[in-house]
Amino acid sequence: MEYNPAVRWCMPQNLEQMSFVGKDVLAIVHDIYIIFLNLKNNQEIIYVANNQKRGDGVDVICGHRSNMFAFAEKVKHARIFIVRYPQFHILAELKDEEANRYKGLGMLECDLIAGFTGFPVNMCTIWSWRSKQRLVCVQTGVVRRRQIYLPSRTHVTICQCWGEGLIVWEVGQCFKKCYLLRRGKEEATGWEISEPPLIGVCWGNEGNLYAIDPKGNLYLVASDGVAMVSSLEWNHTATGTNKPSICAFANGVLIYGPDNRLRSLRREEEKHAWKEVWSFVPEDTVVRLVGNSTSDMAVMWTETGFVYKMSGESEDKIDVQMVTYKMRHIVKIQMIAPDYTYLACMNSSGTLAFYEVETARLVAMKYIEGKEVSFQASPVEPLLVIYGRVGENYGMALHTFDIKNGMQKVETMCLTHQIVSRVVFSPRGTEIVAAAMSAGHIFIYSLSPEYKLSLVRYTEVGRGLADCFLMKVGEFMRCFSLVLFSDKYSIGERVICINAETGKDNKFAGKMQGPYAKLLPSSSKDTMIGIPHLTRCYHVLKLSGDKGVTVSVKMGSIVETGHDIKQFDGFTNINAFLTFAYDGTVVLRQPTVPDEYDLKITVTHRYESGGRGGIREAIIDGENQYLVHLGGNQTVACVYLQRKIEYDEKTIYDPPKKAVYAEQNNCLTIIHETAKNYLDLQEDKKVHEEAMDYRRQREDVVKTFEILQNKLVELLEENIGEIPLHQLSLSEFNLHLEAKKERLKQAEKEREEFRLMTEARICAQDVVTAWIKQQCWDTMLTQRVKLFAIFSHYQVENFAILPTQRDKWPELNQIEALRTIQLETQDIFKPWEEEVAEGSSLGSKEAAESTEGLHTPRMSTMDQEGEDIGEAGVESRTTTPNTPFALSGTASHRFITIPHFMIPQTVAYSFLHMNWLQHITKLNTQNLRLWFNKQFDELMGLKIREVGLVKERNARLRFIVEELNKLSDLRGSFHHLIVQITDPEWRQEEHTHKLIKVEPEECSIEPYISPSQVVIIPPDPGPKDDFRERALIEMMDGVLEKLWHEEIKKPIPLPQCMLDKDPEHFNEEDLRHVFDYEAKVNFRNEERDKYRKMLHAEFAKLSATLNEGIVKFNQKVKDTWLLKLRIDSVIGQENLNLLRLRRANLDRVEMAEKIESYRDEIAVLEQDLEILNAELQQIQEQSAECQGAYDALTLKDKTLDRTFKNHFADLSPIIVDQCYKFFKKRPKWHQRATMTPNVLYELAQGILTGVRPPLLHQDCFEFFKAMEQLDLIVNMPPVMDEQLWAIMCKLRRSKTENEIRVRAVAQEMAYVENTFQVWARAIQARRAAHAHAHAKIADHRVNVEAIARNRTLQLVLPAGQVEIVTTGHMSDFDDATLIPREDIEKINNVILKVGDMKLRMMRKQMDFRKGILSKEWEHAQMKMKLRHMEQELYSYKRLKIPKELQLYLKNKEEGYTDEMDYMRLEKEMKGTEMAVNKALNDNIKKVEDIEVKVANLSTELEKLQMLIVSLNVKVSEKRLNEDALEPIRIRRIFKKRMETLVARSQLIRQVQSNHSTIVMLQTELELLRLKTYPTLASFRQLL
Repeated sequence: MEYNPAVRWCMPQNLEQMSFVGKDVLAIVHDIYIIFLNLKNNQEIIYVANNQKRGDGVDVICGHRSNMFAFAEKVKHARIFIVRYPQFHILAELKDEEANRYKGLGMLECDLIAGFTGFPVNMCTIWSWRSKQRLVCVQTGVVRRRQIYLPSRTHVTICQCWGEGLIVWEVGQCFKKCYLLRRGKEEATGWEISEPPLIGVCWGNEGNLYAIDPKGNLYLVASDGVAMVSSLEWNHTATGTNKPSICAFANGVLIYGPDNRLRSLRREEEKHAWKEVWSFVPEDTVVRLVGNSTSDMAVMWTETGFVYKMSGESEDKIDVQMVTYKMRHIVKIQMIAPDYTYLACMNSSGTLAFYEVETARLVAMKYIEGKEVSFQASPVEPLLVIYGRVGENYGMALHTFDIKNGMQKVETMCLTHQIVSRVVFSPRGTEIVAAAMSAGHIFIYSLSPEYKLSLVRYTEVGRGLADCFLMKVGEFMRCFSLVLFSDKYSIGERVICINAETGKDNKFAGKMQGPYAKLLPSSSKDTMIGIPHLTRCYHVLKLSGDKGVTVSVKMGSIVETGHDIKQFDGFTNINAFLTFAYDGTVVLRQPTVPDEYDLKITVTHRYESGGRGGIREAIIDGENQYLVHLGGNQTVACVYLQRKIEYDEKTIYDPPKKAVYAEQNNCLTIIHETAKNYLDLQEDKKVHEEAMDYRRQREDVVKTFEILQNKLVELLEENIGEIPLHQLSLSEFNLHLEAKKERLKQAEKEREEFRLMTEARICAQDVVTAWIKQQCWDTMLTQRVKLFAIFSHYQVENFAILPTQRDKWPELNQIEALRTIQLETQDIFKPWEEEVAEGSSLGSKEAAESTEGLHTPRMSTMDQEGEDIGEAGVESRTTTPNTPFALSGTASHRFITIPHFMIPQTVAYSFLHMNWLQHITKLNTQNLRLWFNKQFDELMGLKIREVGLVKERNARLRFIVEELNKLSDLRGSFHHLIVQITDPEWRQEEHTHKLIKVEPEECSIEPYISPSQVVIIPPDPGPKDDFRERALIEMMDGVLEKLWHEEIKKPIPLPQCMLDKDPEHFNEEDLRHVFDYEAKVNFRNEERDKYRKMLHAEFAKLSATLNEGIVKFNQKVKDTWLLKLRIDSVIGQENLNLLRLRRANLDRVEMAEKIESYRDEIAVLEQDLEILNAELQQIQEQSAECQGAYDALTLKDKTLDRTFKNHFADLSPIIVDQCYKFFKKRPKWHQRATMTPNVLYELAQGILTGVRPPLLHQDCFEFFKAMEQLDLIVNMPPVMDEQLWAIMCKLRRSKTENEIRVRAVAQEMAYVENTFQVWARAIQARRAAHAHAHAKIADHRVNVEAIARNRTLQLVLPAGQVEIVTTGHMSDFDDATLIPREDIEKINNVILKVGDMKLRMMRKQMDFRKGILSKEWEHAQMKMKLRHMEQELYSYKRLKIPKELQLYLKNKEEGYTDEMDYMRLEKEMKGTEMAVNKALNDNIKKVEDIEVKVANLSTELEKLQMLIVSLNVKVSEKRLNEDALEPIRIRRIFKKRMETLVARSQLIRQVQSNHSTIVMLQTELELLRLKTYPTLASFRQLL
């Protein structure tokens, strides 16, 4: 059988190399395949690079807008192929021996290709693929694994990005040379602040370069003339974990953000900002986003394999369409029997997809719920077994597959809790074996025609398995298992055979040349194929099973597979035997396993390694038409082995429907999560069977126990009924003494174990605590101790001091010696100190006093408050007036003695001084802490004494309260004194030893005392001789001294008469005794009152004394706490002084580094300028040479034109003119695209030689064809012969070739001019940067000098002496001035004197002003009165009497009365009434006339209404009788007539236009004929 393999379709895994070819074609590269997806026609074409001619693998690819693409091989010293799509004609091959492997390609304009190589060369090479010349090659200097290479479509530039940095290479073409200009965005090094890495770049359609960072922020990367600078254009606020992507779309960009949202951004020119105009949320994580610069189209590829196409008219109108689904992360493939038209693929997440093998169309998709999921297809039926882990168990589910009904579950089986990693069908499909390979568990099932599983055999091998399969040997189907014997490789030698039909073990006998990695059943009878370990051969094993339970094996032939690597695998079916290896080849043989193979094909590259190389699985259908393989890189490809007549290389794909891949209705389960596996069921079954077998015996035993129990109860009741003397112990009724003893022994053993464990734990804990105490506590010179005030919240803590503290150490001794020598020489420059000459004036004296005051230490308010804290503090703060501590920057001298070798801050400036100050500061802080600890220890002793006094006084107070209450009782009062008296308690922080030692009283739980540890008190030996005690009691009531306060509390004994007699029976003696008794009682009461008063006085005094002592002590604690704050402040001042010096030295280092960076920058700029100037000189030379070539060609063109007639000197002028006319004739040049000089050179050469070049552009090809049409003999005029025509055509071709070359050289000149301008701008920018760097150096030197002159000093001043507004920054003191205190006091005194004078003057001015204001007020009052009087006079003058008033006065004088006026008014009213009545009568007449007219009109209206009704009736009858569609027909007729008239008028105008055009063309034709073939006058006419 002849095979003609061709790859039908491919599902790539690696999506790093992806590019657009032309407008609508997307190319994806992986392994040896280039997948072309035509997004317009929904076609897929595969280019396979698996040989020397088509390429050895594909590493990188880059497409071009002119339907061309370039790719590099996946080998060492790779070639670059330039191929035309879709014919796949190889236009050029480029090879560079210096290049190792290409990491990136870029197809630029002007027929240029940029190639970037990787380690160890790291070069950028520019090729001209049309001339196959390497134009320029430079070192990139970038050593990074993952880089982005992106060519520009608008400029001859390419971007190289690797995250932290970026380089834009600009290509400059100069006639015969080529140059590269590097503009880089360098990555941050050292202490520089690094910018966010750029993980995606794209060229905008306007030519700008955009980039994004991991957060999705958009940056514009532009050139400043020297380097590339990024600026933030759009800030992405959403968060997420996805990797962002970017591509250009229309006039904006598409950004896939970390929040799984695709956004379209457009730049608003008015606001100069980017705006989100469109967004889309994909169903899956996007891994690649690629845009097409030649059309408004983009493609995104998701993690699972969905491919989306995005197109639209603008940025805010984008249509997203699913193109296809190509599954990724595939781990297993199987073909579905029996027709093998569908392929099942499963990825690592358990998704199962079904494709058509021929078209790769997705027909179904299922999501399997479970972990470690896999599947196996039946070789004879459309049946699949899906197995995996659900919960803790592994199971399998049997499904049928039908394209109409989909997958149907027919059987499930829960197997075991071990890892089931292999399920195999038998060749005839009626048996299934499931094996837990690692544990060696094997399940053999038989499959019924109804797809029901029945277990035939379950066995446990005891060892792991390397392989397990089913095949028929003899008359039975048998299961063969290869036992694993290596821990490193999956290989074995021993084979276990089990009869799969009966379930019995078979003996496997014979010798094999193992070990084997895999065993395969062959379609030949009783033949098995063994694949040995690490070899290129396979063994044919002959089996025989005719002797019953024994299967014998014999070695057959050993066949070479044809692979190049000693590791391969195999696959068999009815019609084929496949072997596939790590070399990427698949070898096809007949199923009879012959020595010769039928086909060897490379399906994956040998270099596709990294732990993922080779072929993982290869399968073939039953008719040997399709070969599908799964590579180690998880790429799946289908190879069509037998091409039919109707075979089409293009695969048409359809986008899947939503219902096919929707997860909602496409989920499958293997087994139930709570299902029991086979082993658990067998165990339950065994327990149940045992329970059923021994049920009777168990019932007998239970009955016996019940009888014994009843008997024992009766005996116990009888025992209880007996008298106590005859009762037996309950232990006698224990019928299981041995169990009791065992339990006692077990309990004792457990107690002993617990005791030993506890003791061991205690010992271990003691060891740890002892080590902690030894290392962290005992080594401390002074432990940290807290001291609390008495009955207050104040507390103070001492300084914990390490054991390394000491008075002197070697470094300090060295510093002291060196500093002493330096002080002895007195060679120190102190410009801040002013020398005062003897006999100076008063000003000099004041200056000296001010200087002395500046150096003399003054005691601040805080220090004055702390003067009473110990004598040591006072002594330590006593300093001499001449000690210059004012500029020391600290207040340490107020507490300790400063060493004489101390370095003042005005002198310290170097690193040596910083080192010295570090040790001196350490000494000062140590002394400060020791001094404070001394004060703390004194305070601790004071507290001990104070606490003792408080306890004594509290005891006395309690005694006084008790005595007072007793006296109240004696007095018979119920008012007792209730006072809460509390003793001060020591806390654990005050006794540090309690932190490491637990006292018994601190334990809240009483210690357990075992009975053996109880001490029995011995009994009393008997009465002793108490003679002395009895004698003391008789003499002094048992005490050695009688106390007055105890005596007065005793009651006075009553006289005997008061006890024995009544008062009426008293005699004189009795009365005397009674009077004596009353006198004693009164005296005793007086004594008690006196004692009570004494107790009250003592209680008040003692309470006051106690409170005063506590308050004083608490005040001392507070003062000590404030003192510690001062000490901490002083320590902070010491450290701040040292840190300031360190900061100053660090600034010096940074300034030195900065000046070095400026110098390095200048050096780099000078080096770049030198290189660019040299290149610019060469560019000028090339420009001159190009200009010379242009001039030469122009001169040649003129020469050819001028010397044309010399070739026809012997001909008549008329013929020469005809030849010249044809010589000037040229084909029409339809230039639809810009031609490169190389294309024009090729065209010129083709025009001259007449041979068409193979790589011509379509426009050039049309011109070349038109040129050949002009040279045809049919175009020859009658006046010329063939020889003359040939000469003329040759000359015309020479002239045309020269003209094309002139055009090419002109374009070369344009390139040179552009390159010259680019290089000139680069040089100008670098010169400006060079000048700016020099300016920065000058500014830096000025700053360094200013910092050296203007030093910062640290001063310690009370807050009240700082007269500026402070914000906490050092800039607050930039313009501050330090003034002596005496000057401030003098100035204040002068200000006070001037203030008093000013106050006196202000008082005088105020009094004078008051007098002025008083006079002004009086003057204003008089003016107001005058103005008022003038106003009254003016009013009187302006007063006028009206006519009415004058008439009234006149009538009054004449005797006219009011009654006469009333009569006149009545006459006027009567006249008015008569006029109104007349007008009213006239209006009534008019109304009556109008009403008559209205009545007449109403009558006429009724007549009209009746007429209208009759007319309506007639109209309705007419409408009922006429056709309703008639008006529509009439309107249509009118409309049709109108359209006919309009069309006729249009045709008339068209005919007129055509006629005029024909006439014009005829005229032009006649003119052209006259020009081409002029009418020659006849000879006779000439005569």
